[in-house]
Amino acid sequence: MVKKTQGVQPYIHRLESLLDASKHLNTTFDLEQLLGVILNLALRNLNATSGTIYLIDESRNELWSKVLKGTDHVEIRLPIGTGISGTVAQTGETINLKEANKDSRFFSGFDKQSGFQTKTMLCMPMRNRKGKTIGVFQILNKKRGTFDRDDELFLNAFSEHAALAITSAQLHQTLLEHERVEKEMQIAGEIQQWLLPREIVPIPGYAVAAVAQPCTSVGGDFYDVIGLGENKVAFLIADVTGKGVAAALLVSTLHASVRAYIQPDTDLAKLTGKLNTLVYENSPPERFITFVILVLDLNTHILTYVNAGHNFPFLVHSPSNEVVELTSSGLPLGMLDAVDYKSEQVTLNPSDLLALYTDGVTEAMNTQKQQYDDARFKKQLLVSQDKSATEVKDAVLRDVRSFIGDEPPSDDLTLLILKRL
Repeated sequence: MVKKTQGVQPYIHRLESLLDASKHLNTTFDLEQLLGVILNLALRNLNATSGTIYLIDESRNELWSKVLKGTDHVEIRLPIGTGISGTVAQTGETINLKEANKDSRFFSGFDKQSGFQTKTMLCMPMRNRKGKTIGVFQILNKKRGTFDRDDELFLNAFSEHAALAITSAQLHQTLLEHERVEKEMQIAGEIQQWLLPREIVPIPGYAVAAVAQPCTSVGGDFYDVIGLGENKVAFLIADVTGKGVAAALLVSTLHASVRAYIQPDTDLAKLTGKLNTLVYENSPPERFITFVILVLDLNTHILTYVNAGHNFPFLVHSPSNEVVELTSSGLPLGMLDAVDYKSEQVTLNPSDLLALYTDGVTEAMNTQKQQYDDARFKKQLLVSQDKSATEVKDAVLRDVRSFIGDEPPSDDLTLLILKRL
């Protein structure tokens, strides 16, 4: 009877060790700290001197871990299927080596660089409760003897608790990241709303109506109306690649620069060139802005404009019932340095209507993945041309919504209507 009790003692001790180790896994949600806790618990209970915990990055088909290099933790990555740990990740089979450095799969480079000598190794998949391998334990150099079957049983049981703690930490990090992104988007949205005109100052002889509808909480579209003395008014519309705070800050830079540089007698072509250099020097290569700026002379009714890669404005001539595309255009802002732009002019006659817009109008997509397109937009402008600027704007929005139906907007939508009375 005494012999049976003595035989049970190691099992009870391991069970107590497992329960004690599991309690310590709830001490932190910080993944890096948690991996250190898990490794230390495994080394202490397996009486080993060193080890590494690798996690699987499914998107890159790699194992990764962070190891101490001097006083800093650096990330190391290993293709799945390479080395002993990579083999365990690929096969899901435990590898227990009494002489690890003699195994053909063993990578000796670390030992040579660090002076560490790997002797025994227990490498085991870390599985969650569904049996999915999420990582690999690599435990090195048992202090006395070699890793035995009891060590394997303990590490296998411990791995389920460790996997649960790691999954919880990863979910916690995802939640924090989501909250960070939500906060960032909120800030970007506030920046964007602050940039849009609070109200459009009345323009003698003209009516203006505008709307900006982001498809998410933060859009990359922007418009402005700027009074230039008593006789001139500037209109601009822009579309920034990308979303979020970075796009909002770039729009903010453009907004501030236009308002700082523009004067009643400003050469729009030179101004656009200056803005292009500014965006080029203050944004990454993949980020640029399509942009149109127009200045209306209220005495002559001449509209001078420069287009930097934006959608062609549509001018509806009232007497002829035709829609003219203002097709003069150059490169988007920020795409290349030192770009020369060209200005053009057109005269607005009584009852003429000008539409500035972003591709959220013409590229609005329905459930059949068909686009609203230029032709339907022009048709709607012609049908609505006798209405007020606000009514034209509202008619276009209704028609776009009717076209897309239940399909959510795929891009930001900005529309500005200018009509000579």
